[in-house]
Order: sequence, then C-alpha cells, then structure tokens
Amino acid sequence: MKKIQLLSILMLSGAVLFGAKTTAHKAKVNFKESGLARSESVTSVSANLVIDSKEPIHGVQFDIKYNPSEIKSIIPQTISGFEVSYNELSEGLIRGLVFSFQGHALPENLPFEFVNAEGFEGTSTIEFKDFILAGSRGNNVDVETQSYDINFSNTMLPIKTGLSGSYPNPFNPTTSINYGLEIDGHVEIMIYDAAGRLVEELVNGHQEGGKEYSIKWNASNQASGMYFAKMVVGDIVQTQKLVLLK
Repeated sequence: MKKIQLLSILMLSGAVLFGAKTTAHKAKVNFKESGLARSESVTSVSANLVIDSKEPIHGVQFDIKYNPSEIKSIIPQTISGFEVSYNELSEGLIRGLVFSFQGHALPENLPFEFVNAEGFEGTSTIEFKDFILAGSRGNNVDVETQSYDINFSNTMLPIKTGLSGSYPNPFNPTTSINYGLEIDGHVEIMIYDAAGRLVEELVNGHQEGGKEYSIKWNASNQASGMYFAKMVVGDIVQTQKLVLLK
C-alpha cells in the first residue's frame, strides 16, 4: 500500500515545492483495443489506455472494476524506464500505478492485456475509477473517464500479418506464441537469446492466409532469462520479447 500512495505523496510535495494549483488542466482518457490472441480455451486482448493531455503527465493512479466471471486476469505490461504496479483491492477491483523515479513524462499509450475467464466468449465491460493524473508540477490533472467494452470474440478485429502476443509471458517452461497471417505466404518463426544467438526454429514453411495461428515453445532445456521470438514473412519482420523464469 505504501507504493500505491507514492503518487499522492509526489503530487503533494510537487504542489508545495512549485506552488502549483490543485487543478490546472483537463485531460481525456480513451481505451483502444490493439490485438487479440487465442491459445486453446484462453483468449487475451491487448489494449492501450490513451491519455490525451496538453500538459505532460508524470504519474497516474487508477482503479479498474471488472467482472471476474468474465475476465480472469489483467496483466500489467512493462514500460521501459517506469515503475508499473498493480494490486488487487478486492475481487473484481484492482489498482494500478505508473510513474518514473527519474521524473520522465509518461508515454501517451499505456499497454494492458486482458485474459478471459475459462469458457467466456463475448463482450465484458470494465470501468476505470478514481483516476489521479500528476502533472509536471505535482498538480492534479482533471480527467473524464467512462466504461469500456473488452471484446473476446475472434471476429473483433481483421486478421493482420504479425505477432499478436504470447501467453503466458513470463513463462515456465512453455509458452504459446500467437500470430496472424493476412494472406498466404512463407512464414519463419525463430527464437533467439539475449546475445542474438539462434536457439530454436519453430516454423519454416508455407501457411494459409486469413487465419490466426499458435505455436508452443518448450524452453525446458534453456536457462532463465530474456529471449526473442522473431517472425519473418516476406518483407515483414517482427520481434517479441519473452521472459523465461525458472
């Protein structure tokens, strides 16, 4: 709880030091889904919380209310250079906190991953509550929030060529690497270690377009650490970070 209260402390101290007003600007928050991945009975939806503010935002705290019978978990995505903390306040209610000890301004997009409860398909509503945005002077920035729908249906988005997420990640010792293929093509998916050495070739062949695919990687013989999944389809090259924790 001490960490959760840190943002409020930083805001208060900033307001005292700089003489900022309690509220200076208004910001808008939007929520945009960016991808969907399937692995057996598990569906994960990637989404971004988009903060539209004229003033740089240096910290954010918020609560997310959701239905645990529809959403199994909300997985925080790391943001380089920032502290990301999620704590469960009660069943169906979590609190998120994102800030930088170095005082960096937050990126416009904050990434999330939502995992469906077993057997649930369809739309689930989440609600962002009690938003606190910290401006550059420690001031509180007013924000308008609302409820948003998370769509776990595989008809939600058109299929695009590229990696669409891995689950679980971090993992031990297996993870499913999900990807889509818009049109027919030759697909290569390889695993590299942090030093750039090829560890394993998972896919190397022609595949049918208009489909979503999933390939499992068993890393039982590998050491803990960071790895990268690389997908090559024609001129398209994508990589995704994987973290093996044993």
